[in-house]
Amino acid sequence: MKQIFFVKPPVPGQAKTRLSNFLGEKAIQVYKVLLESVIHSFEGDVLLSLSEPDSTGYFAQEYPTLPQSIQKPGHLGLRMAEAFLEARRDWPEHSILLTGGDVPEYTPAMAQRAANALEQFDVVLIPAGDGGYSTVGLSHNLQADDATIRSSFEGMDWSTDRVLAQQQERFRTLGWTVATLEPVEDLDDAADLYRLMRRPLPGSVRDQLSRILPSIAVILPVLNEAENLKFVLEPLIESGLFSHIVCADNGSDDGSQELASSLGVEVTHCQRKGYGSTCLVAMEYLSGFSDWDVLLFTDADGSDDPADLFKVLGPVVSGRADLCIGRRQGGLLLHQRFGNWLATFLIRLLYRHRYSDLGPFRAIGRAALSRLRMDDPDFGWTVQMQIRALRAGLRVQEADVTSRKRHAGRSKVSATVRGSVMAGWVILRTVGKEFLLNKNLSRR
Repeated sequence: MKQIFFVKPPVPGQAKTRLSNFLGEKAIQVYKVLLESVIHSFEGDVLLSLSEPDSTGYFAQEYPTLPQSIQKPGHLGLRMAEAFLEARRDWPEHSILLTGGDVPEYTPAMAQRAANALEQFDVVLIPAGDGGYSTVGLSHNLQADDATIRSSFEGMDWSTDRVLAQQQERFRTLGWTVATLEPVEDLDDAADLYRLMRRPLPGSVRDQLSRILPSIAVILPVLNEAENLKFVLEPLIESGLFSHIVCADNGSDDGSQELASSLGVEVTHCQRKGYGSTCLVAMEYLSGFSDWDVLLFTDADGSDDPADLFKVLGPVVSGRADLCIGRRQGGLLLHQRFGNWLATFLIRLLYRHRYSDLGPFRAIGRAALSRLRMDDPDFGWTVQMQIRALRAGLRVQEADVTSRKRHAGRSKVSATVRGSVMAGWVILRTVGKEFLLNKNLSRR
């Protein structure tokens, strides 16, 4: 059996581009860890097939004894076919396996199972969890000319969840017997990476990845949300994203504090009523820990969709922004939309910046947050953060997020027009207060 690894030179913007949307340049560090954990575990009979010449010199330095070649130009299927044809010419007596080099669950033992399958089947596939496949192999017993092998990889919808089924059907149409082994997780984006961290990994790989991954904390302001907490907290816990999950309780009397503790998250207590007050207490608590660099704020009522976590966190974690605000799509009542429009209009008028939303779902870097000196005790908290971010010259982005109806119960604010009006008044008062504060500071 001969093993080909398809690899890309570790160049930012070329390798792991989807992962870099979240991790920035650290995506290349992750890529190298995964490459080394997989390729170094194989001994002999390995060929590295590079997507293009390696201007960084990484592969020559890290794998000096392994033969390396440059893939032929063309789409992925054509490049795979040409790699197989070249390998079959060089090693006609051997079955050939072709795998991406950064599939961390691909081991020599798995490769051997695939090679064993090729003694009975013409081809073997190892599925990936996303509907594609991570490995394809051709048996040395397969009787097929060059044109047929090329055609076997033509017309696939690469990078979609249809590829595995299409490839199986194509092989069978050609009359080839197909073995499909147990699936493995490959790694394309941040969600894949955090799923991987929840699976068994060699200790050294886990340690290296843990040192690279960002340290993120999350604060959820809570006031009598017992019927929502399990629904909201479980996805956050299961994501593996957070070093701290803090329920910032604001005097709940419905068992919210006890439920949060039973779910294994941290709880802070603030008796002074107010959204900002309870956030400030939670921030003071987190200031005692050094193991977080990014802070996420999200509501505890289920209105924020955990599917949007990476959208909101990505700009800050990757270093593209200091503050990212979730721009809510749908889900707002008419009076909420009007209040939102009025507040953002005033900010645009006074500060020459076009915000779209004042939504609470937001991420901010630790150093950036410390510069804002947040102190609003009430519902002016979010608008104060956004105004002070502008005054501090922070890089601000917005990300489209889904705004859902709260999971259960009634909102303490937006369920009534009166509550929304009161909250709106506090927000507008904060806009004016911050503007006057800015003018006073400018005079000094």
